[in-house]
Amino acid sequence: MGRILCVDYGERHTGVAVSDPTRTIARALPTIHHATETELLEALRRLIAEQEVDEVVIGLPVSQSGKPSRRSEQVRSFAGQLRKATGLPVTTFDERFSTARAIEVLEETHGTRQFAPGRRAATGRDKKRREAVDRIAATIILEDFLSARSNEA
Repeated sequence: MGRILCVDYGERHTGVAVSDPTRTIARALPTIHHATETELLEALRRLIAEQEVDEVVIGLPVSQSGKPSRRSEQVRSFAGQLRKATGLPVTTFDERFSTARAIEVLEETHGTRQFAPGRRAATGRDKKRREAVDRIAATIILEDFLSARSNEA
């Protein structure tokens, strides 16, 4: 059984996390910076090979009520492209509140409000915080996915 890769899809920055081989623990990987979806697909193909991944989960943005959002179709489209490019099963999974939870983790870790959603990265420190949020959000999505799958079994 291979690892599961989790993708928190973004237009320019994408958070990723991977499970351990037993599919019980999630760990963050470096944020992927990309100008195009083609660049992102290539970076993900490399990660899939390096990490011995045999399944991918992508965070699906939905509204608070659980209904699809405008971004949901973009993510579903990208999931189809990734499925086609890798031949692997690609599942979407509700990512509701993952970014907010990631921000809370950062705030708890640093003891202060360190990141304001929607702010543009103006400094190197802001960029590092944004990357940390991307990584943590991907890890949270993967942890939730692994937990849900464990509860189904």
